[in-house]
Amino acid sequence: MTTRLDRLFLLLDTGSTPLIRKSAAEQLGEVQKLHPYELQNLLSKVHDYLKSSSWETRIAAGQAVSAIARNVPKWNKKIPIKQETNGNVVEENPIQLLFTQFNIDKVLSQGASLLGAEEKQYETEPLSMKDKDQLSLQRQMLNKRLGLDMAGNLGIGGDIFSDEDLVAGIKTENGDTYSNKRSVSDILKQQLLDVTGGMSAREHSRIKRRAKILAKQRSKDCYNEQMSLDTEPPCKKAKSQVSVDVGSSESKLVMEASVDIEEDEEWYFESFCELLMNDLFNSSWETRHGAATGLREVIRIHGDSAGLSIDIPLDQLHTINQVWLTDLALRLLCVLSLDRFGDYVSDEVVAPVRETSAQTLGMVIKHLDRCGVEGMVNVLLQLLAQQQWEVRHGGLLGFKYLLAVRQDMTDRILPAVLPSLFRGLQDVDDDVRAVAAAALVPVAHDLVRLLPQQVPLILTCLWDTLLDLDDLTASTNSIMTLLSTILTNPQASIRDWLSRPLPELVPRLWPFLRHSIASVRHSALQTFHTLLTLPEDQQSVQPWLPFILQDALRHIFQRSLLEEKPNITKILEKVWNQLLLKAPLEYLVGNSLPWLGVWLCLCMQPSKLPFDSSYLIEAKHRGRVHSDSEQGKSRHSIGTAQKSMDYLAGTETLNASVVDRDMAVMRTRIMATRFLGLLCSYIIREIPNFPPEAEKPVISLSKLFLFHLNSKSAVQRFVIAQVVYNLALSNKETKLPDEAVSKLLECLNDAIYFDEVAISFTHMQSDCRDFMAGLKQNGVDIDSVIPPGGIITLDQASSLTTTIFDQAKTTLKPKSQQVFEDRRRQLKVIVDTTIQELQTLTIRVQCSLAKAAVELDALPEKLNPVIRPLMDCIKKEQNKEIQQEAADCLCRLLKKCLDKNPNPNSKVLKNLCTFLCVDPTFTPRVASPIPSHTADESEVKCDSKFGIITLTKQQKTPDVGKKWLKRAASVKNEESSSDQNQDNGETQEQHQIQRRGASLALTTIARVFGDDLPTSLPTLWENVVEPLQGLGKENMLTEEKAQELVNSLQVLETLCTVMTPNLQLQLKERLPLLLDCLHSHFTAVRHIAARCFGMLCQVMTLDLMTFIIEKIVPLMDIADNVIYRQGATEALACVIDGLGLDLIPYIVLLVVQVLRRMSDQNEAVRLMATACFASLIRLMPLEAGITDPPEMSPALIAEKEKQRKFLEQLMDGSKLEGYNIVVPVKAELRKYQQDGVNWLAFLNKYNLHGILCDDMGLGKTLQSICIMASDHKLRDQKYQETQSMEFAPMPSIVICPPTLIGHWVYEVNKFVDEAHLNPLMYAGPPGERARIQKKVKKHNLIVASYDVVRNDIDFFSTISWNYCILDEGHIIKNGKTKLSKAVKQLVCNHRLILSGTPIQNNVLDLWSLFDFLMPGFLGTEKQFQARYGKPILQSRDAKSTSKEQEAGALAMESLHRQVLPFILRRLKEDVLQDLPPKIIQDYYCELSPLQTQLYEDFAKSRAKQGVEDSVTLLESTDNKERKSAGATHVFQALQYLRKLCNHPALVLTTSHPKYEEVTKQLKTSNSSLRDCQHAPKLNALKQLLLDCGIGVAMPTGSGSGFAADQPVVNQHRVLLFCQLKSMLNIVEEDLLKSQMPSVTYLRLDGSIPAGSRQQIVNRFNNDPSIDILLLTTHVGGLGLNLTGADTVIFVEHDWNPMKDLQAMDRAHRIGQKKVVNVYRLITRGTLEEKIMGLQKFKMTIANTIISQDNASLKTMGTDQLLDLFSLDDKAKGQEIVSSGGSSSDQNKRESIKSILENLGDLWDEKEYESEYNLDNFIKSLKR
Repeated sequence: MTTRLDRLFLLLDTGSTPLIRKSAAEQLGEVQKLHPYELQNLLSKVHDYLKSSSWETRIAAGQAVSAIARNVPKWNKKIPIKQETNGNVVEENPIQLLFTQFNIDKVLSQGASLLGAEEKQYETEPLSMKDKDQLSLQRQMLNKRLGLDMAGNLGIGGDIFSDEDLVAGIKTENGDTYSNKRSVSDILKQQLLDVTGGMSAREHSRIKRRAKILAKQRSKDCYNEQMSLDTEPPCKKAKSQVSVDVGSSESKLVMEASVDIEEDEEWYFESFCELLMNDLFNSSWETRHGAATGLREVIRIHGDSAGLSIDIPLDQLHTINQVWLTDLALRLLCVLSLDRFGDYVSDEVVAPVRETSAQTLGMVIKHLDRCGVEGMVNVLLQLLAQQQWEVRHGGLLGFKYLLAVRQDMTDRILPAVLPSLFRGLQDVDDDVRAVAAAALVPVAHDLVRLLPQQVPLILTCLWDTLLDLDDLTASTNSIMTLLSTILTNPQASIRDWLSRPLPELVPRLWPFLRHSIASVRHSALQTFHTLLTLPEDQQSVQPWLPFILQDALRHIFQRSLLEEKPNITKILEKVWNQLLLKAPLEYLVGNSLPWLGVWLCLCMQPSKLPFDSSYLIEAKHRGRVHSDSEQGKSRHSIGTAQKSMDYLAGTETLNASVVDRDMAVMRTRIMATRFLGLLCSYIIREIPNFPPEAEKPVISLSKLFLFHLNSKSAVQRFVIAQVVYNLALSNKETKLPDEAVSKLLECLNDAIYFDEVAISFTHMQSDCRDFMAGLKQNGVDIDSVIPPGGIITLDQASSLTTTIFDQAKTTLKPKSQQVFEDRRRQLKVIVDTTIQELQTLTIRVQCSLAKAAVELDALPEKLNPVIRPLMDCIKKEQNKEIQQEAADCLCRLLKKCLDKNPNPNSKVLKNLCTFLCVDPTFTPRVASPIPSHTADESEVKCDSKFGIITLTKQQKTPDVGKKWLKRAASVKNEESSSDQNQDNGETQEQHQIQRRGASLALTTIARVFGDDLPTSLPTLWENVVEPLQGLGKENMLTEEKAQELVNSLQVLETLCTVMTPNLQLQLKERLPLLLDCLHSHFTAVRHIAARCFGMLCQVMTLDLMTFIIEKIVPLMDIADNVIYRQGATEALACVIDGLGLDLIPYIVLLVVQVLRRMSDQNEAVRLMATACFASLIRLMPLEAGITDPPEMSPALIAEKEKQRKFLEQLMDGSKLEGYNIVVPVKAELRKYQQDGVNWLAFLNKYNLHGILCDDMGLGKTLQSICIMASDHKLRDQKYQETQSMEFAPMPSIVICPPTLIGHWVYEVNKFVDEAHLNPLMYAGPPGERARIQKKVKKHNLIVASYDVVRNDIDFFSTISWNYCILDEGHIIKNGKTKLSKAVKQLVCNHRLILSGTPIQNNVLDLWSLFDFLMPGFLGTEKQFQARYGKPILQSRDAKSTSKEQEAGALAMESLHRQVLPFILRRLKEDVLQDLPPKIIQDYYCELSPLQTQLYEDFAKSRAKQGVEDSVTLLESTDNKERKSAGATHVFQALQYLRKLCNHPALVLTTSHPKYEEVTKQLKTSNSSLRDCQHAPKLNALKQLLLDCGIGVAMPTGSGSGFAADQPVVNQHRVLLFCQLKSMLNIVEEDLLKSQMPSVTYLRLDGSIPAGSRQQIVNRFNNDPSIDILLLTTHVGGLGLNLTGADTVIFVEHDWNPMKDLQAMDRAHRIGQKKVVNVYRLITRGTLEEKIMGLQKFKMTIANTIISQDNASLKTMGTDQLLDLFSLDDKAKGQEIVSSGGSSSDQNKRESIKSILENLGDLWDEKEYESEYNLDNFIKSLKR
């Protein structure tokens, strides 16, 4: 069974997004907070995930460690021990000594490298040792290996063993034996003894004691990782032993069992950190990385208490902590020096182990004293002096984090380490240079401050390094970043720092503008931008920019054409603006004008053609100078790539969809034209001293423009128009020559076929001609309509495929008709595509021309030619950016036309408002608010006057599961409707584009006009507010007026979020008018008003929420006006939806009101309120952590406090108020029963409904009787006092299985007086029931069975009930049955379900139960199935992918949270410590020869074949009739086999084909079919009964001995369950009567009238001399109390394990004093055994959503049915395996799809970026 904790770990491991994994990690932290004593268990589980091979899992496990550590209190010393001193006081700091004695050269010479996943270099198999010594030895060997074991004497790690304990003679890599050498540890140990002389003897003994305890405690399951110092050198090993199964020799190290945090004697993370320190030297890089990650998180939070324990003297606490941290630091330094694993990501190396170890080192350094930090600096400097580049790389990583973390010591450290870092910048290895630069970036400003004289050297070095870099070098990024960081320093004096002039240096940046790594391109641009924007006093651009201006312009413009990344396009724009701004004008014109024509052409480049490279500027990297640097380069360069092609907008979208590619290309063209427009605005300025005879730049420019405008290419016209538009936009004084302007306006009025559609237009011509020729041959006169010979226009082509063909079709022969219809359809596609292409181009070209005309102020007399293209673009353009530009331009046009007469503004605005309201799915139509669709019967009806549109839309929401639920439509229907669907889809898309465009335009207008909106554009303002004022008091709108109102409110909803605060205040004054709209008689008006409230809430949250709570919420209680309630509930739904998390401070004030409406008489209100409640309940857990908004009124705050009590009680059952039961109950309630009554009373108080699903036998009946009786009495009292009809007496009804009717009446009479509850047993045949109906009024409690209620629903639905209790309520789990539908028709105040097993087969059961309790709470059935059912079921499939498992876990978690407050579940083992145990035993018996013969006959028979056919048919078809036929066939066959397992007589009837043959066989062997030998179950049963002491044969002798020897009462009494009455008959006749006559028994099955069954139960319970009660599971399995028995025997079993469970618990319940033994008779190797396997499979259900922990839910799939028919070979005497799974021949055949789904994602380098981002690391330190 998966627990909630398992699910959290599953999400940690398989979550599809970092967010999901992080939230799982945070929840693990919450687990630690709630269960502080489980720390060690949690950490040991997380430890497994820290070793995962998946990067994401290790990072998430690190987050989990962090979350857990945050919830562990800081360790502090509770019992101070007096300070002890030993004569020798420590004079020297042991930390300094530790660092000074550490010899890195020895580590490097004696330590083997740690590679990616090489053989276990650090592991040895000590043959002579026991398990319990392994951990300590391993730790010690590591210490010895690394020269660290002097720390042992300080008691840090229990390293108390001397060299002699080691196995002698382990060889080092050099072949020397280790024991012959004097180890580093010997030297250091001696010195440390001198240092630690100050430690007390007691301290030493404590350390030894603890070491031994640790060794014992962790003995069982240690790591086998030890250092093996093999003779082979590492490189040879790698070849000889490539694949090593890392997991094989790694067993678990068990951490200490859970300890009491309060009483713990040592630091809580001691053993966990010890584990991780061992992992740091594992041969697998993933384990090393996980260990460093875990240590980093622990030290970050608890570093200052690391290594402490309760018996360290106070004066030594700090020293011990520092030594522990130093010990860890030295280990991390060893990892930095020995780790050799590098991951080459996009040409740079990332060393995840070294990088994370360095981060952990940073965390340690944060807690070290100054002397410790200085010691660390010295060791790191040693690393930088080493030969191997990886060691230098590791040392620099250490410095990177050291400098970032200890900025308090920068002034001291930086001067000391700068020479080494500077050497790092000049290192031959590129990756070393990268880290050196990265290490200096955080302290760049300090560098300028502290060592200004060194800066020129570093800058020169950096500029020189740029020459050595190329596309394949790793350090480019860091070098660029460092360069620009130093240059931007305010104290920079660049002029003095440069060794060479900038014109020589800056071109070194150009090659990096084309670098393949985006961040490098960004750094290069940033550096250039820095140089351009330096203050004039530091470095003017005049001396250097003109020399490189042309190249700079070309490079930057070219980048704008090729760039794909949005963040780089932003900085490109900044650089371009600065370049034009800073460049001297004459140089700018001189350098750019010659290239302008080329640049325009580049802008017009066709999307799919590569650029001509001769027009592009190239900047090659200079070849490397240093030959010795080739070594560094060789790791990265794989081979020179051939020159790649360049395309407009880059190559990323080259193969994307047409729409995506078009978006990218248009974005690039628009940006490039913006660049050129800005450039042109400089070019046309007056140039001082311009020679008068030369042609002015503006003339050259306009000639260029005219050339392109004269062409018929859409792209050319578009680009020129965009350039002119941007030119005019950036320079308001722009004056172009008249001919250019008039040409622009002429183009604006052109209607032409553009060159771009020429190909498709030509194809269309020929296809149309062919089609017309075909029609002519068939005698159709086409020439009269389309004259021959001319060009066919698009309009003619369109009418040819529609109207012309439709007229001609009637004259065609039937045979030809179909052929021409197909041809027409194909032709129509071609014509439509051509029209669409032309329309798109025309809209774009005309719109850009119109924008240019507007900005140039060249408006024609009649504005229509300018306005129409802009409006067309807003109406039809698919590209949102172009639409936005049109909206901006339109807004400026409206401003220009304010004083114009006639004024076009009001018409334009009206059209925009019409566009906005064009989509009927968004802006409802008053007459038909819901666009026509086939209504689902489960949907609530919504017409023009009644209903809630929001609710109907929610119910129609297409959930992910729709396809899965639908039956495939027949092919015929699909064909006929496909055209129509396509048209609908296109219309819908067109509406959405139009609405989006209008929304962009209107919001832009409102934003630009601001407070002047009402005065400048009165049309728009009046459109928003006028209809509201026209409402009037009578509120009687015509449909027409109502539609106007809806449209104006739609405009209000769109604009309110962008209005200025002043206008919002005006809207606030009109809120009462908007409130009136919520009372409207029209559904659509209420809906759109509710949406306005939802939108207004987002901009004026506090004011609106106050208004809603004071004015709208009270409307929900107006009982006599359903329209008010519908409007108010819908408004609340929209507010909840709109505000999301911002609603949290107000939840408390809404939730109780919403609850009241959940039992509203109107179905729409009820369902909408339930949906609101379902949304609120998800946010409720967050409510406690949010403070009240400061401006909230005191009245609201007081009301919140009052209502908060409800919330706390709902979310936390322990806070429920004790309920005083006001009627005397003749029983003493146990504590958990009183808690149950308190919970039921809470539900009662707030009109909530729930499921009481305590374990079977815990007294659910009694608890419900208590609350029912009390509630009846209180109602009566209130009625007596008030005489209010609200409290008028109402009867209650209990509906239960027929067996339990008598039981309920008996229990009610037993516990409460008739005066409080007077039950009536409503049962019997129809005539009897008709008589009983007259008595109903005299009783206040009716008890009836489900079937009776279903049959008499017309009578029951006329009565209003107080309580309706469904006992064994899981009976209504299938919502489609008549029974469920009938029960859901009952009208009642309080609904309660009692069930020990609310989910039996499927999570969908839960939906039906809640559909009775709170309809709508879990959505519609389809939504529920899609949201929860499908993902949960899929995740349980053995073949499910990790994504499916994650979706299942998330769905289960979400469902758990949703239903938790309404389900109360207690298990016997939790509440009944005095209940004896229940022991379940399976009793196997073999088939008899006769049964085996019949079983195998069946397997070979036609029946078996038929079953197989029907199962495959079931899986391959959706046809209902065949399905039901197949299902019956299967289950008949299953029934046959089940009966055969019980007794051959049940199947061998006269109609059986083998009847004759078998009868003859039996006769010859003198046997009969009813002999017990043929039914082994009867023999087994007899033996079982004898074992129980029942029916023991009387001794042979005189009859008189009978009475003496036969006990009156047997020790055991039995409940014997069968499924079938016929089997009960056989047991009774063939066994009890004939073979065990002395046994006394009673029988309870379906033949006994329901009313008499309780008497049999009472008789059995009260008469101990009755040995056996024979029952059928169906009749005896529910609700009865049979504690008289202590043995339960199942002769047969139910598919549904819950039914068997229910049956067992007839005996195992309150009142049982004996151990209950359950025996299940199972025939080995048959269908029965498989049923039991299936039961086990389904039992993962038993504790599901409902239990303390949710578990899996699964039903039987048809694929398993086939497997049930084969007789297991193992039945023939071998061992048994009970399994409902598939047999071995059904190998897992994975489909390609599932293989692909399970493939890991390609590595995303962003993972490294986010994990190793220095800024994030620094932020984490401050947490």
